[in-house]
Amino acid sequence: MQTRNNSARMGPPTEQEAPEALDVSTNTTESNSIENENSLLNFINPTEFVDLPSGGRFYPEGHPLYEQSSVEIRMMTAKEEDILTNRSLLKKGVALEKVVKSLLVNKRIDPRDLFIGDKSAIIISARLSAYGSDYAVKVLCPECGDNSEINYDLDRIITENEDTHFSMPEGVEMNNRNNFIIKLPKTGIEAEVRLLNGHDDITKVKVNKDVGLLDSFKAFVVSLNNVTDRKMINQFLEAMPASDSRYLREIYSEIVPNIDLTHTYECGACGHEQDMEVPLSADFFWPKS
Repeated sequence: MQTRNNSARMGPPTEQEAPEALDVSTNTTESNSIENENSLLNFINPTEFVDLPSGGRFYPEGHPLYEQSSVEIRMMTAKEEDILTNRSLLKKGVALEKVVKSLLVNKRIDPRDLFIGDKSAIIISARLSAYGSDYAVKVLCPECGDNSEINYDLDRIITENEDTHFSMPEGVEMNNRNNFIIKLPKTGIEAEVRLLNGHDDITKVKVNKDVGLLDSFKAFVVSLNNVTDRKMINQFLEAMPASDSRYLREIYSEIVPNIDLTHTYECGACGHEQDMEVPLSADFFWPKS
């Protein structure tokens, strides 16, 4: 993540852009007032480049992020804070999408077309730049119900994900639609799967071994042995052997370009341990004072 040198980007003023000399007869107090006003109006919001987990792979040709390893975003302002407190947007679950859209420098990029991992990287980087690395979350222990606080280090999360490089799992192929073909070991069925994007994120589709597993399969499985009939695909997924289900889940998680947001939670009251993900909701942007 690198802050952009905005003054260098703007370049020196051209002859036409150079300000005219002030009239020496102008009142000094009035001149200072005008100068101060202009300095406020001429403020340039700094930008930064966010490394994309996808590295620009898998976006179709013609997409603004095709083969682009990073994306430029603005620093957060009061405008984005207003979006995050808009009750209507929060109720509809689109506040974060609106924030990402507002921050993107390239307005040709539709946040809904971003892969979920790339969108997460933008959200984390924006929050890190605006409010710092510390992120405290209240967690309810699923075992004993104890309510405790977990502190995440966002800077550490970003750093740990910088060294991850995509490698195609053995036996997996990519077709001309940028989808992946996974052969299931038990049934021998060839499953064509796609990467989820912001359109899926809005509907709360999650690839998680504990929540909505079947719904996740139905979201990213495109075809089975080239059969695209949704009713037949869903019937197979509901009857799929557990070994194939586990294999599909594990291989798909290797394919998806993402930021690893998992954190090992240990309850201080009962000692229960489990992996949890850093929640990226609108509350993510409101640190404790």
